[in-house]
Amino acid sequence: MIANILIFIGIIVLVSVFLGEVSDKFGIPMLLIFILFGVIVGSSGLLKSFDNFDFANIVCSIALIFIMFYGGFGTRWSAAKPVAGRAITLASLGVFFTAAITGVFVHIALGFPLLESLLLGSVIGSTDAASVFSILRRRKLSLRDNTDSLLELESGSNDPFSYILTVVCLSLMLEGIKAGEAFLMLFLQVAVGVAVGGAIAILFVFLLRKNIAFKGGGNEVFTIAIALLGYALAEILSGNGYLSVYIIGIVLGNQEFPSKRSLVAFFDGINMLAQILIFFVLGLLSNVQGIVKAFPYALAIMLFMTFVSRPVSVIGLMSLSKRSYWQQKLVVSWAGIRGAASIVFAIVAVSSGVTLQNDLFHIIFTIVLLSLAFQGGLMPLVAIKTKMYDPHGDVMKTFTDYEEERKLHFVMSEIYEDHPWIGSMLQDVFLPKDIRVVIVERDGKQFMPNGQTVFEEGDCLTLSALHYDPALNQIELTERTVKEDDRFAGRFIRDLKLHANERIVLLERDGEVIIPTGDTQIMVDDVIVINWMTT
Repeated sequence: MIANILIFIGIIVLVSVFLGEVSDKFGIPMLLIFILFGVIVGSSGLLKSFDNFDFANIVCSIALIFIMFYGGFGTRWSAAKPVAGRAITLASLGVFFTAAITGVFVHIALGFPLLESLLLGSVIGSTDAASVFSILRRRKLSLRDNTDSLLELESGSNDPFSYILTVVCLSLMLEGIKAGEAFLMLFLQVAVGVAVGGAIAILFVFLLRKNIAFKGGGNEVFTIAIALLGYALAEILSGNGYLSVYIIGIVLGNQEFPSKRSLVAFFDGINMLAQILIFFVLGLLSNVQGIVKAFPYALAIMLFMTFVSRPVSVIGLMSLSKRSYWQQKLVVSWAGIRGAASIVFAIVAVSSGVTLQNDLFHIIFTIVLLSLAFQGGLMPLVAIKTKMYDPHGDVMKTFTDYEEERKLHFVMSEIYEDHPWIGSMLQDVFLPKDIRVVIVERDGKQFMPNGQTVFEEGDCLTLSALHYDPALNQIELTERTVKEDDRFAGRFIRDLKLHANERIVLLERDGEVIIPTGDTQIMVDDVIVINWMTT
């Protein structure tokens, strides 16, 4: 029995990973693919009817802890700092106004009870970090004026505020608390969440600076424990655990420490597994009949949020800043993509014991599907049409797992037969003042050279050089495959009549990369890279 369950889980995870590759190739939001996969499996009869919202609430809440942590961990503060004020304003007040406006619309236009309408608006008030990250990263969608960083910080930090509003609305419905008590609860959720997250983050930084590290995967296990502890302590003290975890993640992700690279790879995998788990469970909870019944309500609410409540909130709040302009406001408004967190919060509402007159889960579920398909699918087009897309930018620089652009670059060179450096000491060979030999590999072993290091034939050298700045030079690289009738075919490079600003800088033949010289003969099917310097 256990073996059958494990086989089923393994197959589901493997299929989900392959579906992630489909998402990469076709630009479809990963959340949409995984949820639909869960719906198909749940409707196929492979599993018996799954409707245990309490169990799903526990599973999804734990998985969401790591998604929130990784959302903060992956945000580069240096890129987000210039837009932090606007992002945090949108993540807090933006969620509040979006939820309130949407709730009023649902109450007046659709006839839902007022508190249930406000609960629905609170649950669906935040945007989905996973989908926003996925679209920006996978489509290489770099946006002008740090707008990509604005969206990443906003979407990564607004889920806790949506959850806070959800908790307040549930308390109003379940316990009948007064308005003053509701605002006190709201304050405590934010204040305690920030305090706990900040305190644990400071402790973590202190340990890092003391060079405290663990072996054999201990760093990864320790970080998991810190994330769980940050969430649990904040919840026990009546704070928001997700906000606490997000703060811990963003502080830790912007520190430099030896094990950071391994943590990035580890939590990248944990994050993907958590997303697969959440999306699949959410799909299992849904059914086609519930989606069909909820569709008219969901469509009306999604369109209202896309064209009214989200734009009104975003444009109103961003207008307070003189640095924002209408194209940026439109793109940020459109990027209000709903996602997994909203469905998880809907599960929290359903499993809380509150009496609901409408199928809140399937309404939220269908809104998310429509938002992912409509807003997520058209996001690149909106960015291009508003001229906010920056083709020369690199959106990956806004994430902490991006390999940072350095002042130094490294190249490799081999001491070949008859090389003029053979038998010479490093201090005696000529090197430009900005070039350094940093590592020598000899007989399979690496060492750092000094001035008395004598070079031998077969040494492989790693040299450092200043980073090339494309803003200071106008260089263009083109690639072509040499055909039989090509003017380059069969000729030596020294015999070619090239333009004064044209050079062949690289050649690939039968999978081997060659740095060509004048004695290199170009053959048919060679792939050559030509360097042009424009004037």
